[in-house]
Amino acid sequence: MEFNWGGSIRELMLVEHPSDTHLSQSSTPGGKSPLARNDDNTLNTHAVLFDGTKAALAILGTGVALGAAVVKAAPHVKSGLVSLRSKLRRRAVETTDAEAPVPLKVIAEVESEQPDPVAFQNGFTGPGLG
Repeated sequence: MEFNWGGSIRELMLVEHPSDTHLSQSSTPGGKSPLARNDDNTLNTHAVLFDGTKAALAILGTGVALGAAVVKAAPHVKSGLVSLRSKLRRRAVETTDAEAPVPLKVIAEVESEQPDPVAFQNGFTGPGLG
């Protein structure tokens, strides 16, 4: 795919270079050069350029196919989720109805020791400590 833009030809390209390399910076701001360099910026190899039209069409086609599949499957997924939700609600109601309340028995009552409020106000904190 080529575009003639302001005296320059622009092409959509797919670039392949080794994974442990990066493309060189171009003298054009924001541009890259097809030279593949290592992390220490030494020249490793040239990048390989492929026609990007096929890649763009493949990506576009995959996106359209996935979108169509989602639209086609959405009603079935929604129906399944509604069915699951109603089953879970019925099961929750059945378990609460089936469980009879269990009476609680008090085994022993323990009276907590609390200081006498009058003695506490007068500065006494216990027998023999005040």
